[in-house]
Amino acid sequence: RAEAQSALSDRTSTRVYVARVDSAPAVVNTWLGMIGVDHERVDDRNWTIRVPTTKREVIAVAVHAGERTLLLRAFFMRGPDRDREGVYRRLLMKNLEMRSWRFALDDAGDLWLLADAETSVLGAAGLDGLLGLLSTYVDETFEGALRIGFDVPDSMQVHGREPNA
Repeated sequence: RAEAQSALSDRTSTRVYVARVDSAPAVVNTWLGMIGVDHERVDDRNWTIRVPTTKREVIAVAVHAGERTLLLRAFFMRGPDRDREGVYRRLLMKNLEMRSWRFALDDAGDLWLLADAETSVLGAAGLDGLLGLLSTYVDETFEGALRIGFDVPDSMQVHGREPNA
């Protein structure tokens, strides 16, 4: 009898797990609606989200709902024209202070911010928190990286619109 209950329990938990996996896109779509972020559904498992920032105005985030993980990828800036080493060093050092997000480099030298989180523990508030962290990290790093990596006159202000302006 104990073996039969164990087998039944295993099958039940598997069914529940499969239901959770299959519902990941619906759950993510619900979370996006709950937090009220500007988003567009690209296909069954992918969205584009527009996150407001002070320094960049808006940063687009590609979101993918995997079986167990939500993957987020945001383009930060194109590869620097000058002092690449200085820009990359600054952002790699920033990685040491950051939670959830990390700077990454693609083959072209462009800079991205990446995050991933388990959907089973994330929730709408957790997703909102991830997007808030992204906005903060962009505001803390964008201008400095831009000034090091590109010819931006000191007199030129680097910022987007003020929130609610």
